[in-house]
Amino acid sequence: MKALRVLLHILLVLLLTILTQVGGLAYLIYLGLKRRVTILGWKRKVVNFSMFLAIYGILSFVILPILASSLYNRKALPITHSALKPLRMFTYLMNRQYVHEDLYAVLITEAEQIQKEFPETTTYYLDACFPLGAKFPLLPHWSHNDGRKIDLAFYYTDATTKYYKNGSPSWLGYGVCESPTVGEENMPEFCAEKGYFQYSFLEKIVPQYKKGNYVFDRTRTKSLIDKLTASSKIKKVFIEPHLKKRMKLTSSKVRFHGCHAVRHDDHIHVQL
Repeated sequence: MKALRVLLHILLVLLLTILTQVGGLAYLIYLGLKRRVTILGWKRKVVNFSMFLAIYGILSFVILPILASSLYNRKALPITHSALKPLRMFTYLMNRQYVHEDLYAVLITEAEQIQKEFPETTTYYLDACFPLGAKFPLLPHWSHNDGRKIDLAFYYTDATTKYYKNGSPSWLGYGVCESPTVGEENMPEFCAEKGYFQYSFLEKIVPQYKKGNYVFDRTRTKSLIDKLTASSKIKKVFIEPHLKKRMKLTSSKVRFHGCHAVRHDDHIHVQL
């Protein structure tokens, strides 16, 4: 039984580290401190859980920003900025919103420009990178490991009112796709035929019931991509070929990401 408890602790440390980078460390510190709690019963569980949250909060929101800035020139993207916000708060709570200072500056600038061009528009970010490490993986992504990449959500309009609609039809931010229409280049089909089963995997597991309420806004999305590619700091933007053609994107920085990744007709990948 003791061996099983140890194994469960190890698995939990690994899982929390994979998901949040510092959650495993917070859990280890918590295990060392909880022995000092003398309260019994349900109050002990409340105190223990609160202790873990406090440790995790201090590591994530006090210590990590300092280390990320001083060691890796990375900053946490804002959560209260009117022009640029996380689509879902778990991105921020799990420390997946750090980018290099150069990318931070470009994102803020271009999001503010979009808001000026299209009033009341908010640009939403998805996964970026963890705060620490030159090659610490941000699973399940292949390349979000150095502070130089970020995913951004598409813009949408309301299917009924035709007005700008903030948010996303996906609870995850991924998986609700703007698929190719008849006559457009169909890379999801091509990649599936080549045996890349993971390419459209998220579309199969993410609920699609909200999709009918959201209409892909090609005008604002094109404007954002054009602004990003015009920046000398941005080197690549990944998006599905059919959307590149549909939005008439001409920059050589807009590229196809390859069948080894996942489809990019549900978000925009941007990197320095």
